[in-house]
Amino acid sequence: MIVDIHCHVLDDIDDGPKTLVEALSLCRMLQTRGIDKVIATPHFIGDYDSKVTPKSVKEKIDILNKEMKKQHIKLEIYSGMEVFASNDTVDRLEKGEILTLNNSRYVLIEFSFENIPKYMSELLFSMQLKGYVPIIAHPERYNIRYRKSGIIKKAVENGALLQVNSGSIMGVHGSEVRDEAIRLLKSGMVHLVATDAHGDRRPIYSVMEIQKKLTEICGTENMKKLLYINPQRVFEDKDVEQTSVVKKSFSIFSFFKK
Repeated sequence: MIVDIHCHVLDDIDDGPKTLVEALSLCRMLQTRGIDKVIATPHFIGDYDSKVTPKSVKEKIDILNKEMKKQHIKLEIYSGMEVFASNDTVDRLEKGEILTLNNSRYVLIEFSFENIPKYMSELLFSMQLKGYVPIIAHPERYNIRYRKSGIIKKAVENGALLQVNSGSIMGVHGSEVRDEAIRLLKSGMVHLVATDAHGDRRPIYSVMEIQKKLTEICGTENMKKLLYINPQRVFEDKDVEQTSVVKKSFSIFSFFKK
């Protein structure tokens, strides 16, 4: 069972599909790629966009699920959001303005790609105090400032989770993002891999392709946790399993190469 915990599958609500026809096309593609369940995660950016509300998300999901059933698309959609972090994120969570992933304790959250918010560590800590588990979306795409500051590493040490995009490890966003994704994976800091699909603008790789690539990067056991076990555990609101650090191998060939 493959659960995609980060996917912009709903139409006319954010920068995902524009129409229901496009949304259905994406659903067919996800099904053919080996995905069984999708948590819809439209961007929630607070007062800057009034489209994304719990009500609108659930209505869109109901329509999409009913239409997929008519068209015999074997994919199930569940509710969630990708939350753009702000000072009032915890307040909005407590008021019910933000949807967690499939009504679990897990919250998919993203930060500015360029500038580290001064309140980042405090926000993540405040979320955890309230019983939420923050999942930081696609940290491999963030500016190098994050890496140099060590703030992502500290967040993981304090209980936050990391989700890497499958496209990132396949080079969709360029070699720099790919290399950072691989570094995070090998360091044992990543907990989940998801598509972050937005329609047909980016390639969506099959589960088998991602499985093979992850196995090459960080081994079979880590691959199983990242792709199969942990997404299902998030879906079921259970504790995720930690991945392990990939030990550097040494060979006579690498010695002469250096």
